Amino acid sequence: MKSLIASTKTYIVLLILAVGLLLYTVAVGYNQVQRLHKTGALVSHTLEVQRSIVELSAKFNEIEAIQLKKLFEEEESNLSGIIVTELGQSLNRLKKLTSDNDAQQERVEALKLLRDKIELEIDTTTTILDTTNIEDSLKLKDSIVINLAGMRFKRKGRIAKIVAESQVIKDRMLSEENYLMVARKEEYTSQSFLTPLSSLLVALTALGIFLIGSISIYRQRGEIDEVTSEVFNKNKKLEETEDFLKGVYKSSNNVISHFEPILDSLGKIVDFQFRYTSNAIERVTGSEQEDVIGGSLLKMYPMVQENGLYELMKKCFLTGDNQEHESVYVFEGKEKYIQNTIVKSANGITNTAWDTTKVKEGEKTLQKLNEDLSLQNTIFKEAENVAGVGSFIWYLDDGSATVSDNFYRILDVEPNEFEVTFDSYKEFIHPEDVSIFDALSRKQEDKGMSALFTYRVCTKNKGVKHLDLKGRYVKIDNRPVSVGIVQDITNKVEKDRALLDSYEKLKLSNEELESFNRVASHDLQEPLRKIQMFISRIEDDEEHSMPNAVQGYFSKIKVATFRMRELIQNLLSYSRIDKVNSKFERVALIDTIAKVEEELSQLIKDTATTISYNNLPVINGIPFKIEQLVTNLISNSIKYRKDNISPEVTISSVRLRGSEIEETFIKNSEYYYKISFRDNGIGFDPEFASNIFEVFQRLHSKTEYSGTGIGLSICKKIVEKHNGYIYAIGEKEKGSIFIIYLPTV
Repeated sequence: MKSLIASTKTYIVLLILAVGLLLYTVAVGYNQVQRLHKTGALVSHTLEVQRSIVELSAKFNEIEAIQLKKLFEEEESNLSGIIVTELGQSLNRLKKLTSDNDAQQERVEALKLLRDKIELEIDTTTTILDTTNIEDSLKLKDSIVINLAGMRFKRKGRIAKIVAESQVIKDRMLSEENYLMVARKEEYTSQSFLTPLSSLLVALTALGIFLIGSISIYRQRGEIDEVTSEVFNKNKKLEETEDFLKGVYKSSNNVISHFEPILDSLGKIVDFQFRYTSNAIERVTGSEQEDVIGGSLLKMYPMVQENGLYELMKKCFLTGDNQEHESVYVFEGKEKYIQNTIVKSANGITNTAWDTTKVKEGEKTLQKLNEDLSLQNTIFKEAENVAGVGSFIWYLDDGSATVSDNFYRILDVEPNEFEVTFDSYKEFIHPEDVSIFDALSRKQEDKGMSALFTYRVCTKNKGVKHLDLKGRYVKIDNRPVSVGIVQDITNKVEKDRALLDSYEKLKLSNEELESFNRVASHDLQEPLRKIQMFISRIEDDEEHSMPNAVQGYFSKIKVATFRMRELIQNLLSYSRIDKVNSKFERVALIDTIAKVEEELSQLIKDTATTISYNNLPVINGIPFKIEQLVTNLISNSIKYRKDNISPEVTISSVRLRGSEIEETFIKNSEYYYKISFRDNGIGFDPEFASNIFEVFQRLHSKTEYSGTGIGLSICKKIVEKHNGYIYAIGEKEKGSIFIIYLPTV
């Protein structure tokens, strides 16, 4: 045994066996290493594919985000084109990486189709247009990068749809690679256990490969997580930016529109197409946003050719120069001022339009106010001259003042002839009225508003004028100030004195008239009664024995006596109207007319008179005076009737504002009743419309129509007593209308 062990052959055999074993171990280890290396390569390959898929997905998302950003910031960069190019390169690299997987190859081809679709939705070449080669540039329109700010939202929707489809394919590819990753890990584990435990080298090698592979996988996973996190953060920022820009865009009152030119066969611009417009267009023009986008500018708004906006749009597109335009448009039946700013952008133009109607109206209003203010200042100055009024601003702390030109003229001095202060102005005050002037500032400070001061001044021309001064106490810059006017009332004072004298004379005249009324009511009527009594007795006793001529004389005496008595009674009634102090009451005109119809029933029956009325108001008046008014007017219509035609009297009423009444009289009430008495009588000549209300004015002789000529005068007095107004309208043989205005209750 020892010999065997010590035998050279044994060592040779052992050596051979060791070498064989070593070779076997090395071969096994090498084979295992090769298999582990292959498995690790497959794992690394799977990670590379996953990374490429994630990167490809990120580029799709980045294209969508860049297009959205360009829509709102109107960038003209070619970043989208670069990303599209990189997208193609990534697809080629992914195709190579998945060459051993037919299913993944089909998905790569699907992604290429999506890449081609998204390339069609955006331009991938930026072309600078100028006036020298504009025609060639227009022919290259399909290769120009489309500025997303000018695209419709529908196109943005299609891009989003393409990106969504790419995300679905990405998820399927990652799912496939994850499945392969799991399978290859299992293969790697099984291969590691097949290595003989005795082969330390194989184990160590396997362990090293495993460690290297694990580290590589860990690092690659870390890189993938980092890329995913970065993409997530960028997407989040883009979403926040998108939301912000959408909010700003929607909150803008301006209409922002992007246009692309429409060319004819010769390459000339014949129209513009709306590629995008903001929702503000609905508020400004009344057109729906969806109806406008994609439409023709000239078909939807043909007025732009007439007002010059269309030509400026073409000029901006051809030259690149910004243009401004303002014009009046009619939208939904309303005129609107629209200001347009046109700028060149990528392959089209962007127009910003804002409604300046309110600004223009404000400018017109301001201009009108300035004109009115200037006119008012002029009128005020003229009014000061006419009314003898001067204005002042008096500083009560130091006595200085600012006064109008007419303030000086009232003192018979030229404007600015001296500096007005308390002391300088006090020299003009009448010596007897100085105390009144001294009290001015004290009362204003105590009460806030001065009372009406009346005092006298001695003018430069040694004349004496009576002035009224009224001021209001205010503070200007914390200084006590009196602001007000001073008026020359000298003429008024003189007229008041004359009026007072007239009043005394009138008072005396009224006393004499009252004395006359007493005489007329008793002394004048007493002889008339005796004359009538004696004539009646003579007729009774001697009627049969008197000659016919004497009877005629007595008849005329009776008529004259009756008319004399009627005249005296009417005069007394006329003179007593203003002396009646009866209280005003609510009077229903319908009841009053009914009462008058009863009193005049025999006359109405004898003349077949028709009186019609309806919806008459309740007024505030003296009942028996209103009854007298109605009686006189109805009697007047019956008296002046046409022969062989029954009288017709129509009474109507309408309520009017005082401002709606054209007739001129003192209107103390906001509303009035217009009461009309219309008849079909003989009428009168319009030139006598005002005369018929005067005392003793008759348009016919006493032989034609009886009466004293006082009845309508009494009517006028009664209406005026009730703060109203009466007038008449007539035409010969066409009847008359008596119109009365009385205040409403």
